[in-house]
Amino acid sequence: MSESFSFAATPHIHFGVGKRHELEKVIASFGRRVLLVTGAASFEASGYGQLLLDNLQAQFELRRVRVSGEPSPQLVDQAVAGYAGWLPDCVVAIGGGSVIDAAKAIAGLLPSGASVMEYLEGVGRGSIYNGPSTPFIALPTTAGTGGETSKNAVLSVVGKNGFKKSFRHDLLVARVIILDPELSLGCPPDVTAACGMDALTQLLESYLSSDASPITDALALSGLAHVRESLIRR
Repeated sequence: MSESFSFAATPHIHFGVGKRHELEKVIASFGRRVLLVTGAASFEASGYGQLLLDNLQAQFELRRVRVSGEPSPQLVDQAVAGYAGWLPDCVVAIGGGSVIDAAKAIAGLLPSGASVMEYLEGVGRGSIYNGPSTPFIALPTTAGTGGETSKNAVLSVVGKNGFKKSFRHDLLVARVIILDPELSLGCPPDVTAACGMDALTQLLESYLSSDASPITDALALSGLAHVRESLIRR
């Protein structure tokens, strides 16, 4: 364990069954223009998607980005360019880790219109990102990646020269997170299991890290207990 450490402030988190119904109030605190980022098919297939969409369309000026699979730099750049003349007051992600990472990157680049390739670690142009970023609200529908609380957006390119790299900055952290357990009820069993293993892996990694601190240890141990109680079938 590290003898000295720093711990970034966490976003404002709303947790509990039915908390998704507070989304409209949270959005209204930022403005009326909303860019909604969802899965390409999973959002409509869920039991909550259409109702959420209807409520948002009735109250706000809404535009939408659909994400299929792991987000690419091209998807992010296309979204940023597509809404350059219509800057939203906030970006809202409703989905799993891929949706949240895409929304995070889009929110970070909308004000400047820059390409994400300027800032991607290891493969980008090495530019220094200093914001500004559009306010970002996350409603995760899976429990595994923890991307809603992190400051990095993971983007991928497949193929011969493919990569999986991060766009990372404190300004990319969500302003508000709404954690409603009911949003995960529509996940297929294999997705739930895979996300659970993702959570287990990241908790172990955090606890065993040479940069661990008393705060991260407490969070990791608590999370591991929940994994034991919730994921493992006896």
